[in-house]
Amino acid sequence: MHEQLAPEQTQGLVPSPASGAATVSAPLLPGITTTPDLTVPSHVSSEVRALIAELPEPLKTAVLAALNTPEGVKITMGNAKGGVMKTTLSVYIALVLALTGEPVLLVDADDTNKTCLKWQAAAGDDWPPLVTVVGYTGPAMAKQVTDLMGRGFKHLIIDVGPTDKGVLKTAWMLTKRGIVPTQQHVGDVVQLTTTFDLLKEMGERIDLFVMLAKSFPKRSSYSNAREYIEGLISGESADHPDGLPSVGLLEGTVPLLEGIADTWGSIPDDFAHFGAVLAEALGVPASVIAEREEAWLNELTEAR
Repeated sequence: MHEQLAPEQTQGLVPSPASGAATVSAPLLPGITTTPDLTVPSHVSSEVRALIAELPEPLKTAVLAALNTPEGVKITMGNAKGGVMKTTLSVYIALVLALTGEPVLLVDADDTNKTCLKWQAAAGDDWPPLVTVVGYTGPAMAKQVTDLMGRGFKHLIIDVGPTDKGVLKTAWMLTKRGIVPTQQHVGDVVQLTTTFDLLKEMGERIDLFVMLAKSFPKRSSYSNAREYIEGLISGESADHPDGLPSVGLLEGTVPLLEGIADTWGSIPDDFAHFGAVLAEALGVPASVIAEREEAWLNELTEAR
């Protein structure tokens, strides 16, 4: 499959896990007025069309949603709390976007850890040429990123460390959209208020999507975390009594899996959970993602 796009593009994508319980349709997330088309645009090359046809779900849905985002996908991965999977999410999403056949700019804006840059270096020749990684922080970051995007990049992912709140604000201004990963533990979700306080200081609308990362969906702490976050968003919490109209909670989650942690420094084989998160963040309802995955799995079963 990967030879159709680039030798380094991907390595043996495997089918995503079967969807669990049926997903209930939910209102569109903040900043999303329509759901993206999920067909291959006419301008896409035959090579990329062939690649997309072979992709598993929900990865295929994510790639199609990205191709039908006219202005390109621009997302900041940021949270004032560290250790919540920001870099892993940034790298996986950037690699998913490379499957569109369009150039991706991945900005490592974590001046302390520089983990995206280290990941690319560790991957060596396996790193896809469509994903360019740069390290920018500080006052010049906005101009540096804007100048680079003007050179033909279609998609932009920014990975922001937890220590520099000014860099996070700059990244949000560049992308106007962000994913805020958090773990389900009480000590993590209560610190979301720090990130949301920064959002309120912006004075400009930034659409954020909270995602539960390293999750254990069957534990009570998972449902408690979702309830707490929904309370913050709706204004039921004393921390944000006015609510957070530009913040949504993704149905998609990335569970705590050893296989994900072990992919650091390499090109992963399985993008399933990350594809679902990206597709939802681009406006595909979680119910549609689940339906498309179920249909694809049924096709596989019938083919056997």
